[in-house]
Amino acid sequence: MQSVDKAAVVKALRELSAYLQLSGENAFKVRAYELAAERIAGLSEELGPLIAEGRLTALPGIGESIAKKIEALATTGTMEPLAQLRDQFPPKILELLTVPELGPKKAKALLDQLGVGSLDDLERACREQKVRALKGFGQKSEEKLLAGLELARRAHASGGRKRLGEVQAQAEALLEWVRAAPGVVRASLGGSVRRQRETVADVDLIASAAHAAPVFAHFERFPQVAEVLGAGASKASVRLKETDLQVDLRVLPDEDFASALHHFTGSKAHHIKLRGLALERGLTISEWGVHRVKGGPAPEPGVARHAHAEAKLPVPDEAALYALLGMQFVPPELREDWGEVEAALEQRLPTDLVTRGDVLGNVHAHSTWSDGADSLEAMARAALALGYSYFTVTEHSQTSGYAGGLTLDRLKAQWDEIDRINETVKGIRLLKGVESDILEDGRLDYPDEVLERLDVVIGSVHQRHGQDEAQMTRRLLAAFDNPFLHIWGHPTGRLLNKREPAPMRLEEVLDKAARKGVIVEVNGCPERMDLSPEHVRLALARGLKLSLSTDAHATRELAAHLPFALACARKGWARRSDVINTFEVSGFLGALRRN
Repeated sequence: MQSVDKAAVVKALRELSAYLQLSGENAFKVRAYELAAERIAGLSEELGPLIAEGRLTALPGIGESIAKKIEALATTGTMEPLAQLRDQFPPKILELLTVPELGPKKAKALLDQLGVGSLDDLERACREQKVRALKGFGQKSEEKLLAGLELARRAHASGGRKRLGEVQAQAEALLEWVRAAPGVVRASLGGSVRRQRETVADVDLIASAAHAAPVFAHFERFPQVAEVLGAGASKASVRLKETDLQVDLRVLPDEDFASALHHFTGSKAHHIKLRGLALERGLTISEWGVHRVKGGPAPEPGVARHAHAEAKLPVPDEAALYALLGMQFVPPELREDWGEVEAALEQRLPTDLVTRGDVLGNVHAHSTWSDGADSLEAMARAALALGYSYFTVTEHSQTSGYAGGLTLDRLKAQWDEIDRINETVKGIRLLKGVESDILEDGRLDYPDEVLERLDVVIGSVHQRHGQDEAQMTRRLLAAFDNPFLHIWGHPTGRLLNKREPAPMRLEEVLDKAARKGVIVEVNGCPERMDLSPEHVRLALARGLKLSLSTDAHATRELAAHLPFALACARKGWARRSDVINTFEVSGFLGALRRN
């Protein structure tokens, strides 16, 4: 069988799941398609041979019915049940599911009663105050939907910023492709991807080679290129399939690689500061190198670049560039003009920012006991293979019935399986825990006599994100009074490009967490990346400790999600010692003990 477009299969399965939700299908069937999409997305092998050899059903979570739908799409280009469902709904109906606070039931009610089938329809109905008259909505709901429309439109806007998690894998694949081009000496990602911004608008690649043309020709043959936008002497641009991203590749002589990489990594604000420092030292900085100025001020950037240059200084790497300015090397993630320039001049930038190799334990994960895709033993073995020495078992709690949350009886039954796995899987220790809902009044979702028997209790807000600032602040402050809450999970509840952080007096909440000894999670789920780097810095300023968590719901996410937690932590200047799962298991458990 020819190569099968895996992304198209994943997209079709997710669309089918969404349409089934709108049709009122039972949650188990809906979840089956979501899990199948996750399974296909995480495949490391080609999908075509699996289909041709009839091996799809060997994948966990893919039964005969789903396998047949995938085979039909791969062979005919059509998934008939999906096509039938599409015909039953307006063409833009799925846009509604991207609006915060608007789930499938409410979207269907709006469609049935007001004919709302798109974001434009929804805005019109809200502004005409028709939504508030419907049962289950009201004026407050109408106002929230109007506010959420802006976020939804931002996500759908052509050329809008995309989550780093949507872009990272494709950007890295492109980088490896460019490195394999004829004559390439060095190559790197640049721009906001290299700085690990939570959202990115495009992808920058920088390479060095004696001749650019062969590199550009190879670059344009990347399988995911949808359109070549143009090519010049030192730059070529393409648009990619799936993400619709623009990618710019610049190719320069190797002597200019470090300067160009630095220049096209950014940020603009960081560079403005450095250019000022360079002028004070009689230097100019550009993508073409560092030059010493010959008598008088340097020209404006891009104007007669070498006319006043006395000598081009060697810059073999970025560290050498910073050294010429009398500074510490500034890691790419820190280049945002958040005080890093001043700190580097005073030699006080942290030199031990947390790295992947520092993280010894996986914190926050879900298995098939709740809403995960893989068994607990499979998750444990995958974590062991990644080098983790401990693994916190933290399923959803009973209030999260939509996510398979555990009743008290099922929670206790899981303890027996944890004991069995600890006996049979050597080299990793499973810790008994839970991700307990923080209820509307700040209580946790299990009695204290149950919580006190657990090694790890993560407290998270999963419902009622729409409380006002005072209500949400009171809710969290009350939760921190529970002595058995160890970690505050995905603290602000944001969903990138979909839901803004919950309103709260964050500094007051962080102050209370510091007094009570609550650990603050940095959640690596790419849809969340929560805490943000700015909030990480607020937490660290109060002496709070962090947990870098994967929130993994499948084995592949154990590795895939950690880099996004690391990105937020490093951008927030977190050191190894700030993160409790860089400690061995005894130190980790000790760090959880409350004041």
